Amino acid sequence: MQYKITEKHDSLEGEVIPSRGDLYQMDEDTKSDCNIFDFFEQIVKLADDAQKTSTLCVCETSGCLSKAERVMQCSGCGFSICQKCCKLYNVKSHDLVDDEGISKSGRGDPTDFERRLRGMAPSSLYLANGADELLNKPCGLESYSFQLSTVKRGEGHWSLFYRAVEDFGSGRQVGEIRIDLGRMGRLQKNGLCAYIRCFGPSIRDKDPFRGPLPYHARLFIGQDTPKDEMVWQVRDHQKHNTNSPFVNIVGSGESPSFRVQVGINDDAQTSLESHKHASVPKVKTRNRLTHYHDKWKCFPSTIDISGDEANMINGTYERLSCQYTIVHSALWRRRSEHSNEPDLYFYMRPDVHRTSQDVAVVSTTPWYEDKLEIVEFHDWIPENSLVEKTHKTKFKHLSWKSSSVVLNVMKSKAIVVSPDKITADNIKDQFILCEVKGLVEETAKELCEQIEASGYLPGDQNIERCHEDEVPMILKGSGVAGTLITKRFTTIAGSHLLKYAAQGKLPLSLENSADAWIPISVEQGKPSFGTCPLMIPQRPREKWVKFDKRNALYERIYDAEQSQAYYLALLNRPKAWNVSVNLNACSLKVRMNPVVAAHNAAAALIQGRDVIDDLQVSIRLAELTSMAEADTTEFRVQNSDVYGETSVPGLKLPLFPRQAKALTRMMDIECGKVIFSEEERSEHVLPGVDWCLMGRATRNCPLKGGVLADAIGSGKTVVTIALILADIEKARKSRNPEKGISGATLIVLPPGLIDQWDDERKKFTGDKLKCLKIISTADLKRLSITDICNADIVIVPVGMLEESKGTERPYTRNLVRVSESFTDIPPAPTFYSQKEAPTIEGIWIPATSQDPYVGNKGNQRRRDVAAYYTHCYKTALLNLRSKAFKSSTRGVPIEYFTWRRVIVDECHESLCTARGEVTAESKSNNFSERNRRGAREFLGIGHTDPKMRPLRTTLCVWGLTGTPLLETEARVTELANLMGGTYVTGAAFHWRREERESGRDMFLNYQDESRSREYRRAIQTSAQLYVRQAVQRNRANKINVDVENVIAVTKMSDNDNDKLNSVKKGVKCISTLDEFKDEEIEKLLCISSKSDARGKLLMEKIEEIMKSEPETKIIVFADTRHGGHENAIKSLRESRRDFAHIGDETGVLEQNEIISWFRHVDVTEKDRSRPRILLLSFEQAAGHNLQQACHHVILFEPVYSGTDSVADASVEQQAIGRVVRQGQTSAVVTVIRLHLKLRDGSNGTDEIIIKRNTDEFILQAASSNFD
Repeated sequence: MQYKITEKHDSLEGEVIPSRGDLYQMDEDTKSDCNIFDFFEQIVKLADDAQKTSTLCVCETSGCLSKAERVMQCSGCGFSICQKCCKLYNVKSHDLVDDEGISKSGRGDPTDFERRLRGMAPSSLYLANGADELLNKPCGLESYSFQLSTVKRGEGHWSLFYRAVEDFGSGRQVGEIRIDLGRMGRLQKNGLCAYIRCFGPSIRDKDPFRGPLPYHARLFIGQDTPKDEMVWQVRDHQKHNTNSPFVNIVGSGESPSFRVQVGINDDAQTSLESHKHASVPKVKTRNRLTHYHDKWKCFPSTIDISGDEANMINGTYERLSCQYTIVHSALWRRRSEHSNEPDLYFYMRPDVHRTSQDVAVVSTTPWYEDKLEIVEFHDWIPENSLVEKTHKTKFKHLSWKSSSVVLNVMKSKAIVVSPDKITADNIKDQFILCEVKGLVEETAKELCEQIEASGYLPGDQNIERCHEDEVPMILKGSGVAGTLITKRFTTIAGSHLLKYAAQGKLPLSLENSADAWIPISVEQGKPSFGTCPLMIPQRPREKWVKFDKRNALYERIYDAEQSQAYYLALLNRPKAWNVSVNLNACSLKVRMNPVVAAHNAAAALIQGRDVIDDLQVSIRLAELTSMAEADTTEFRVQNSDVYGETSVPGLKLPLFPRQAKALTRMMDIECGKVIFSEEERSEHVLPGVDWCLMGRATRNCPLKGGVLADAIGSGKTVVTIALILADIEKARKSRNPEKGISGATLIVLPPGLIDQWDDERKKFTGDKLKCLKIISTADLKRLSITDICNADIVIVPVGMLEESKGTERPYTRNLVRVSESFTDIPPAPTFYSQKEAPTIEGIWIPATSQDPYVGNKGNQRRRDVAAYYTHCYKTALLNLRSKAFKSSTRGVPIEYFTWRRVIVDECHESLCTARGEVTAESKSNNFSERNRRGAREFLGIGHTDPKMRPLRTTLCVWGLTGTPLLETEARVTELANLMGGTYVTGAAFHWRREERESGRDMFLNYQDESRSREYRRAIQTSAQLYVRQAVQRNRANKINVDVENVIAVTKMSDNDNDKLNSVKKGVKCISTLDEFKDEEIEKLLCISSKSDARGKLLMEKIEEIMKSEPETKIIVFADTRHGGHENAIKSLRESRRDFAHIGDETGVLEQNEIISWFRHVDVTEKDRSRPRILLLSFEQAAGHNLQQACHHVILFEPVYSGTDSVADASVEQQAIGRVVRQGQTSAVVTVIRLHLKLRDGSNGTDEIIIKRNTDEFILQAASSNFD
């Protein structure tokens, strides 16, 4: 039908045609209800409320209101901002004053006001006969009704948008009426503004208008304007037709131009002039587009305008200091000499569509979007006023005149009805939410014809038939046809439905409150929520096929028939919304199926977790427009001050009070006293109306672990030992070697901390706890099941799974052998397919509305490599656990046992580590990332079912870290899953998008509807709740040590400087890394890290320290990513100074021995003969206690891994924390950062990264804010 109509009018070259309007040849009496002025007279009374609930600060653009008590407004440019945001933005250039009306009387609720406004607004408007002639150029609009389409919250006002659409709502938009309520312009009083425009000039085929389309009529009504003075205005092209179309614009005084204010230098001018300009359009202008003006560094402080015969704009304009809120920061003001006349403002009106140059204008307000300009100038920029030959400028008056245009409210026969209030007692599978009756017969007929033309007939098997006389509408997922029908549905019924809802007449509440959720239960005989195969089709099983025999690479494949059946099952799933039209009754019904929402919410919560019972499911109806963005508050970690102290008999040294309280909290969690509410939601939007049916599934369950995040050096290890000792008798009674149940606590930690942990055990418990150290597979093979089950503590390195000896991988080989698996486990991949998007403050705007990542690299084969690794490991574990072993059997893998509890020391190391691709050239980095990836697998971070995890426990999983890195919801999600498998809202979608994502996963991701702002709020609320309940950070006694931070500066060599310049490509000074591509940043960092000057500076600082303290010990940290670690080794070797370092080839026993040299003070001559310098990579920074023997730390280079500034700062703080911690014996600790500058003394990359990594807010986020 749509295509036939289009063909019919193609010969008219796209003009607006009266016969395509829905009011064509309709009588005036049939159309008219009342004059629009009657409505305006009532609604203008809400202008003050409209302004108060509008957007008055940049932090309110996502739908919320600022929590600040005060709102300020600049008296110069009218820019408004709340008190809180004044601290975040540079507002020094603005003259801010309190908005008294806001601060004294409060703001109100935007959602309530929107409903109030929508409930009062008429659904349809129309222009009376003769309007086309009065509007000059536009024609044909008299035949169209204007339907209310959008209610929008704007800056200082609310807007109602009415649109006129061809062909009964399915064609082109041909006109618009906009009504603004609130502030009538910046620095103006409150009132009402209305505008009319026709889109004919821009939609015609011949010579269409390009750029912002001007309004053809306007109306301004103040709060005290009587009805008989309400008069429309249209453009007057005759008024002020002066003899001279020129004025003189003379500037005096000089002030910095906007280019100077933002830091543009001469290099930018040179670069612009040398750039190729083939794509620049040819425009006749006195100001060259491809060159800066000779006076580009200056704007006039004062502008004098003369020569306007009408004397409207003549006078002196002073430049205001306002920056960044006005185009080009260019704003001049002429003060009014009379109180009844407004000030005039001279500024640049931007062409935001970039179809022409920006235009200088004079207006009665300082903001171009107010559209109150009275004069515009041709071909003028501020620099023209400083050169005499360009003082003379062409101008044009923008005048308006009164008009008798009549805009009326449209009569409507359509009424909306609905059933009685829906409650938990009468809710059912599918019910009529509301019905629109009294549709125009021609409209209903056209709609049915369009549905038939779309190819979706009433008998189509994919369409749910509700009644014999009803024709179902396809509102989504049907390409062009679905889009056109949705558009028609919105035009016909959207405004009626929304107004009905705004008046509170729907049987379901739209309020965002706990009472709005309606419990829903499963009908007898039907599947439990989340398990219905009709609602949640079962995915086909994947198979693995080798596609590269040489490199033993596999890819996932699926059975074609199963995939087709699965796809059809997805298409045929019951829909949450069903809309149908009845031609005989001229009505339209909206049906809702709450069971669909319930099943989808429950499925996300329970699938893959072996959890079905104890689910509470509820539904509610919401509006997308009323949802506010989640508050971006920091994750605040709680202390344990409210808990009592627990003493543990048998500890050789007593706990500090804060440690005893932390222990009490951990014991409460292990006893099941701390309950966490797991929650998941599903959302189903009715297209065109934006009603959202929401399902919520919740489950209350005890926490199965948590995190002790006390500051570095605060005694987390001793608290954990006390926890083990307090429970030791029960643990020993629970041993059952025949079933593999061990009474031991499994400690998983970085390999260099094994001896340190065992020393702490001996220090606090002596021999009360039996400890086994399984450093390698060889150690494991010496131990029987009985040995392991009868231990109290078992310590293993976190990289156990990826243990290697040359090309051999002993642990995985032993796992495959013992489990009798047929498939070898490949090495862990050294790459990640996604890059995490960390956020610290501001509104979370993800790359897509669903995922917590910036995006993936698009390399499906790499994702398959990661998934195949998991598949092989999981297969081996299933085989292992299906077997029965004698208690005397030796070498049984660690994953076979059920442990009393698992302790993950430095647990932050394995969370969200997708920091970018790892280059194959860096051997050490590959080794590090392979172990990190293997650690994630070994710890079971991606396994949502605790029973299927590699490491199973009877009680809990605990994490220890001084830098928990809890600045994103994604990290909290992974932390919660690691610590016992707790579900945080959004986790199901998180795991479907992590590094093992399949092509089918991506297909399903795109099938999902986008996540609303309320859903994102639910994610953050759940994550915040988990952090409050499961993570604790207790204040330690202040460390009585002075930290002397030293920045050691040197300049790079000429050779390195030349290499750097070849990458910089003309950038004189590196002020930010954002101006470089990723590969350019990598090159810059490699040049800086490998610089010989950096190595020489390192040795200079070491020699200075050793000269004054010959017996001291120095810790040097360097990064392996960019060659800094290799450079440090090279420099130390060339100096011939004896030093120690831990490399890829260093075994676990040797690592612990080397670390022990720097943990303890020298006692014997042999101790004193050992190296004085220890070189560690930043990856090896966590966990070591080096405070007793060391008080000098050198950071060879600043840490930079990409966009994750919090993680980088955390790594540096971990490095410094090896020495700056409780127990430091020296009164002063020296932290030296090596800083490399360019040859001319200007800043290189070090300056930017050091400043970033030492920023106060970044450091707070790295250690997590805590109470």
